[in-house]
Amino acid sequence: MSRAESIIIGLAVGVACPFSLVVFCWWIAAGLSHYHIVPIAETGIATAAVTGLGIGIILDAFFLKKGRASFYSADVKLMVLLYLFWSVIAVAFLMGMPFGNLVLGTIAGFYVGRKRYHAGSDHDTFAKATRTASIFTALVTSAEALPIGILALDESMVVETIQAVTGPEHLVIHGPIGIGLVTLACAVLFVIQFWSTKTAAAFAFRLNRVAVKRQTTNS
Repeated sequence: MSRAESIIIGLAVGVACPFSLVVFCWWIAAGLSHYHIVPIAETGIATAAVTGLGIGIILDAFFLKKGRASFYSADVKLMVLLYLFWSVIAVAFLMGMPFGNLVLGTIAGFYVGRKRYHAGSDHDTFAKATRTASIFTALVTSAEALPIGILALDESMVVETIQAVTGPEHLVIHGPIGIGLVTLACAVLFVIQFWSTKTAAAFAFRLNRVAVKRQTTNS
């Protein structure tokens, strides 16, 4: 692994760890309070978020170096859980819009490409891993978008926008027609996410090979 790549990974993990714990502790405390499971005041929710930040910083201090070194050999199940968690964060922070998930899926593709490169995988192994990852990210993105899209049909602004794009204003968007349009949009989203993940993986897998080829040519 190059020094530049190691630094980038260190920065990414160093930021992601405390941020993830801030959101996790914040949501847990807010959820317990909202559903009246545990009486937690707003100051308590803020304290939980700050506690998550502190835990994340401590984990960075003790385990960041080890985590950076083993970044591409991390357990697949752990990475899947982290991806699902971050996909929920992306949906929540962008109020249901899929753009965050599209970016996240692209990053996942890049990770798979670099992982396969550093593992010395052959083309067939890389292709299989890339296809699996691309289907997974596409399913997550489209599956999370589907219920949000259907619920959004109750919003007048969303209905007016769909009517402006698809045809006459008197077109009824509710019911089967609306669900069909949302399902079609999610299918398109599936294809876009699949392509972006696969393309990012292919680029990441060939990245060093292209650089070496250029150096050889210049020599």
